[in-house]
Amino acid sequence: KTSKYEKETKKAGMSSRLLSNSFATMRSHMLLFNFAMGLGVRQLIKFASESAKLKNMETAFNELSGGVGNATVSLEKLRQATDGTMSSFDLFQQANNAMILGVTKNSDEMAEMFDMAQRLGRALGRDTASSVESLITGIGRQSRLMLDNIGIIVKSDEAYKSYADQIGKSVSSLSDAEKKQAFFNATLESARQKLKSLPDETLTTQDRFDQLSSSTSELTLAIGNALTPVLTKAAVALTKVVNATTDLFTTDDEERIKILKKEIKFLEDRQEKSKQEKGKFKNNFIFTTEDLKDLANYKSELMKLQNVDFPESMNGFNKYV
Repeated sequence: KTSKYEKETKKAGMSSRLLSNSFATMRSHMLLFNFAMGLGVRQLIKFASESAKLKNMETAFNELSGGVGNATVSLEKLRQATDGTMSSFDLFQQANNAMILGVTKNSDEMAEMFDMAQRLGRALGRDTASSVESLITGIGRQSRLMLDNIGIIVKSDEAYKSYADQIGKSVSSLSDAEKKQAFFNATLESARQKLKSLPDETLTTQDRFDQLSSSTSELTLAIGNALTPVLTKAAVALTKVVNATTDLFTTDDEERIKILKKEIKFLEDRQEKSKQEKGKFKNNFIFTTEDLKDLANYKSELMKLQNVDFPESMNGFNKYV
């Protein structure tokens, strides 16, 4: 039992040292990575991520609207309707929301609704994006509370009765689709009546700040879109590093041996190249003291895993192990 315990303890110690050494090989790469993050790369990655999300929104818009190529035209209509106070991302998000909830697929009708929401929300001190969301969600879910956020009051029973009279049916015989249409009609009528009581549209200071926010968002998306190809490759590379680290916790001795041999081969090639380049440069950065330490540790761990005695020829590495 004692022998088995010692064997397992030794194996755990080897695994721990191997893990430590593997982290050491990534040390220089991670230092460069952290340095890059400090220079703003983290922010650039965020820009690219936001750009990718917008692409997904645009794709969904084209699919929901049933036609590719409509996105640009529709987006411009919505942007004009909201006076440039909403970002492309927010516009696509609410347009998709309107189609998913079955509110409307007509871009002209959607533009009118967005304009209504902006003007009504402005009168209550709300920003354009939240006002549009309240109107779209309020109609789609027939939520009086959401519509109340922008001052629209709709009574469902009255809306159903009015619509039923128009199409010559009883309220009880209305289908769910007809009830949704009745609520939609009543909401737009109530909104139009509310707008008549408001003065002519004039952009406020808040609108100006919303326009600035929207413009900043568009710049972010443009930068992200331009950098996406490069940052995508970086993301793939970093994913491999993370996956390799994860493998260290799950691989057996045989797999560890393969990893060690690969690392040793890589460092020995660098060491040989360093010898060939010696004298060409004032400072030699090809093979550093840290690389020498890592090479010694790897060879030591490989021999232990293969149950090979530590040779006298490697005594020079002892101080690194």
